Amino acid sequence: MSKAFIAAVLQDSLDCTGVAAAKAADDLVGAIVTELKLEGGFTLPSFGTFTVHKTKARKAL
Repeated sequence: MSKAFIAAVLQDSLDCTGVAAAKAADDLVGAIVTELKLEGGFTLPSFGTFTVHKTKARKAL
């Protein structure tokens, strides 16, 4: 799923311009990222739960 897909769904659902839908999609993704950074997790009912996990750095070959 991409921001463009979310924007397209919002545009069709809300019957708004592409610019407004893209702005709404950016705001939505930004809010999710902020919540993940602050709380370490985020649950979207009927969709899923997102959590932040720290991983060790990988070594390049």
